[in-house]
Amino acid sequence: MRPDTHPRAILLVDDDPSIRKLVKKLLEETGYTVIVAIDGEQGLACFLQNQTAIALVLTDVLMPRMDGPALADRILELDRTLPIVFMSGTQSADRGYGWVPKPFRTSDLLEKVGAALQSRALAGRTRQTQSTSLS
Repeated sequence: MRPDTHPRAILLVDDDPSIRKLVKKLLEETGYTVIVAIDGEQGLACFLQNQTAIALVLTDVLMPRMDGPALADRILELDRTLPIVFMSGTQSADRGYGWVPKPFRTSDLLEKVGAALQSRALAGRTRQTQSTSLS
């Protein structure tokens, strides 16, 4: 799936300003719209304000105030199908879409993001086909 054909945004959550700046620039240059938050609490607030616009959450694992796994759990209570991809230099985490170890190669990050978005799009089409078949 080409990012410029996907109208929804990526919520990027990381407490490191240099990582936020780098990943935001990379994703925007690839054609994605990016909403940025500095920690899990702000990430949750951004999600609540923009829930219908967000197609994926890309979050650090270790952050102050609310870590990535706690953020993921809170978001998945509200939208169990939303893909969440973790980034971490110290530990892995997973909520079905995996993680990207820091430091990462640009291609690895973009591949993981694209695969997660494509999986959600395919799942959405499958649900749509099933509901059409039931009608």
